[in-house]
Amino acid sequence: MHIEKNVCDSLIGTLLDINGKTKDNKGAQLDLAKMKIRSELHAIKSGDRSYLPPAAYTLSKKEKTELCASLAGVKVPEGFSSNISSLVSMQNLKLVGLKSHDCHVLMQYLLPVAIRSILPKNVRYAIIRLCSFFNAIYSKVFNPSYLESMETEIVVILCQLEMYFPPAFFDIMVHLPIHLVREIKYCGPVHMRSSWPFERQMKTYKGYVKNLSRAEACIAEKMVYELAIEFSVELLGDMKTIGLPTSRHSGRLDGKGTIGRRNSDLSRDKWRIAPYVERHMNLLKRLIQKANPKAIAAEHNNSFSIWFKNEVMRELQVSSSLISDRLKSLAYGPDFQATFYSGYVINCWNFYTKDQDYKSTMQNSGVSLEAEAMHFLSAKDNRSVLCKMQYYGVIEEICELHYSDFSVPVFCCKWDDNNNNVVHDDMGHTSMNLHKIGHKEDPYILACQAKQVFYMTDPLDKRRSIVIAPRPRYAIDEHDDNVDFEERPGLNDDVVNDVDADDSLTYVRNDHEEGIWVNNKDGNTKRPQKRHRKTKCP
Repeated sequence: MHIEKNVCDSLIGTLLDINGKTKDNKGAQLDLAKMKIRSELHAIKSGDRSYLPPAAYTLSKKEKTELCASLAGVKVPEGFSSNISSLVSMQNLKLVGLKSHDCHVLMQYLLPVAIRSILPKNVRYAIIRLCSFFNAIYSKVFNPSYLESMETEIVVILCQLEMYFPPAFFDIMVHLPIHLVREIKYCGPVHMRSSWPFERQMKTYKGYVKNLSRAEACIAEKMVYELAIEFSVELLGDMKTIGLPTSRHSGRLDGKGTIGRRNSDLSRDKWRIAPYVERHMNLLKRLIQKANPKAIAAEHNNSFSIWFKNEVMRELQVSSSLISDRLKSLAYGPDFQATFYSGYVINCWNFYTKDQDYKSTMQNSGVSLEAEAMHFLSAKDNRSVLCKMQYYGVIEEICELHYSDFSVPVFCCKWDDNNNNVVHDDMGHTSMNLHKIGHKEDPYILACQAKQVFYMTDPLDKRRSIVIAPRPRYAIDEHDDNVDFEERPGLNDDVVNDVDADDSLTYVRNDHEEGIWVNNKDGNTKRPQKRHRKTKCP
C-alpha cells in the first residue's frame, strides 16, 4: 500500500512538475552532465543563462491540462473511491490531497487512461506497464504460472523507466516493487496483507487516548472495557457484539430496491428456461427441416413464451408433482402491477438508472453482461456460431416483476452496438461510442446477471469512452465456490516487443520547447541554505 502510494506520488509529481514532489528539478538535469549520460539533455549555454531541454517525460502546459481535465471529468461508482474530480486543481494543474486509496485507484485504473493522448509512445507504454503490474498483483486469485513472468516483467519495466526518468526518481520505494512478487509466493495475495485495515484500527486506538501523557494506558483500559462488554453480550444472546460493522450489502445479495420506488402496470414479458428452451429448439428443427439456423432462432424468439405456457399446462394435467411452484408461476407470467426503482442493490453492487446518475456525483448506471449468443457473419450467411460475448451499456429502467410467491428484478438497458463499435486496442483498453445503440429489440436482462462498470472519456477521441471494470469491493461467498483465475491485465505482447525493439529512442521532447532556463552564469542552480537559529539551553 505504501509502496504504491509513494510510487504514484513520485510519478504524478514528476509528470505534472508539482513543487516539492517532482524528481525532475534543475539540479537533477544538471547532474546528467556530471554523470556523462544523456547528452541530449545537457544544459545549452546562451550568454548568462543556460537552457535545459525538456526530457521525454516532460509535459507541456497543454498536455498537463489534458491530463488534469481527463481526471477532473471522472465519475466513479459508489464505494469505489473518493470523488477524484475534487482532488484535481485545474487552476494550478496538479493533484492535491491524495490519500493512499486515491493513489491506488489512480495507478490501477485512471492514470493509464488519462495519459493515452500524451507523452511519447515509449514513455507512455512503460508507465502503463507499471500500472498494469500493480493491478495484476492485487488479484484475489493467482495462477502460480503467472508469478515467474510477473517477476521478470517488473525488472524490465523498471529498466525501461530508468532509460527515460532522471536518476533521482529511483529511490528505495521505486526499487521495492521488485520484491512484491516474491512476497506473493511466500505470503499469499496482496489484498490479505494491505495496511488499510491496520491503519483504520490504529485510528480507532488514537480515539481512545484522552490523556496524552498516558497514551498506552488509555488504550489498554478502553480495550479491557470493550472485551468485558463483548464477553457479557455473547452470554445474553440476540445481541450485536462489538467489532467490525455489518456490511451494507449483508442480506442483499439477492437484490433489494433502494431509492425511487413507484408502482406501475406492465405487460407480460418473455422468459427462457434452459430445459424448455432446448426442447423447443429441437421441436422447431424437426418441424422446419429446410429452414436455416437464423430463421429457427427468429421463430424461437417469437413463439417460445406461448409454447412454454402450453407445455407446462399439459404437464400439469399428467402429473402436478413434476412441476414446481416456481416454474408454474413463471409459466403463468408476472402480475400486471410492477415496481420500478431508481436504485437497486444486488451482488454487492449499487446500480442506478441513467437519470439518477445525472443527479449524483457518482456513476452507477454502467453495466456489462457476458452472454452466449448465436452469431452470423452476414445477413446472407446461414451458418451460425455459438460463442460468448461481452456486452456493455447503461441502465435506463429498473423493474421488479411480481409473481405469485416471488419477485424477479430486471434491468432495461441501452446497449452498445457490438458489431463495429467496440474496439480493443493494443494498450489493453476497451473503447466504444455510447451513442451508437444496438440490440434495441432485446434490452432486458436479469439483475443477477449484471456486472458493474463505469466509463471514462477517451482522451484520444472525446466521442468515445473507455470501459473500466472494477473488482467487487465485498467478497461473495454465498452463491458459488468455484473461483476462476483472473486474467492478467496489460499490454499486447506484440506491442511490447515492438516498443522494446524500437531503435529510435530519444530522451528529449522535440514536439515542444517548454524547457527550463537557468539564470546563473556557471549553469549551476544555487539553492538557498537553511539557517538554524541558535537557542540557549535552559
